Amino acid sequence: MKKILIFLPLLITLAACSSSDSSSGAGSIGGTRFYSLSAPLATSSSITNKLSIGIGPVEIPRLLNRPQIVSRKDNTEIIIAEKHQWGGSYKEELIKALTDNFSSLLKTERIEEYPWKSSFKPNYQVRIDIESFDGQVDKSVILNARWRLVKNNKELLVKRAVIEVPVSAAGSASSSSYGAYVKAQSQAISRLSQEIVANIKKSPK
Repeated sequence: MKKILIFLPLLITLAACSSSDSSSGAGSIGGTRFYSLSAPLATSSSITNKLSIGIGPVEIPRLLNRPQIVSRKDNTEIIIAEKHQWGGSYKEELIKALTDNFSSLLKTERIEEYPWKSSFKPNYQVRIDIESFDGQVDKSVILNARWRLVKNNKELLVKRAVIEVPVSAAGSASSSSYGAYVKAQSQAISRLSQEIVANIKKSPK
């Protein structure tokens, strides 16, 4: 009888933990959900181009260089979501999305991230300085970036991109409003990629 009384609280505790884990949803740890940027432009189309592209350096604000997803309550108040985090390094996620988009748009696999090996001689180098990339989770994402196109160590052009994507336009989120917010970020990156690639195609070969 004493053994039953001793183990009963333990069983109740384990059941409570199990219930808590299941209520937090699949793909979460301790109630924290994890997200990844995607490349909406990526396709399985054949690679036909030998053009080589070097991406980077890519600079991001210190505010974004953290595991938590950053958004805004308003123009002055920042929200750092402890329960909604990136699955990996945010900067690595960003560069991978850019690389996948560039590969699909230019039909080339010859894309390297800065710093690349001395043996890699890119036809073009794309330098990107992201000044801000956030928004309100239930409204829109705004990407503000300055980018440079370089060829043979010569700067061909410098441009600023300000891209806004409504969160609702990114499609319904499967699990939370943060899911749609991340999808909107992915679409903003794809639009930036399209803008850069359009200028690469117009540049002298």
